[in-house]
Amino acid sequence: MTNWPDWFQEALRQRFYELELASEQQASYSLEDVHLFTQMDQFKMNQNKDIQQLLSEWEEAIGYQLSQDKQSIYMEGVKDGIRLILPVIHSTNIR
Repeated sequence: MTNWPDWFQEALRQRFYELELASEQQASYSLEDVHLFTQMDQFKMNQNKDIQQLLSEWEEAIGYQLSQDKQSIYMEGVKDGIRLILPVIHSTNIR
């Protein structure tokens, strides 16, 4: 994406964030997920404040990394889509 204008890259990022937020809001968690979240919360509450802070920072870092990974996959999908549609557009313009 280094050849794309900054405004275009930013537009793609914003669209990704919108889709990610919508996905999180519509997420339905299984009973296993809820149980895992509950266990993690209980584990954190049984720790001292320093460990709680460390675990919170760790969760935040993992969440950020997952978001970055999702964004990378999204951008690859956009690039793939552009690669597929450009030949169609060019062949239409030639006719």
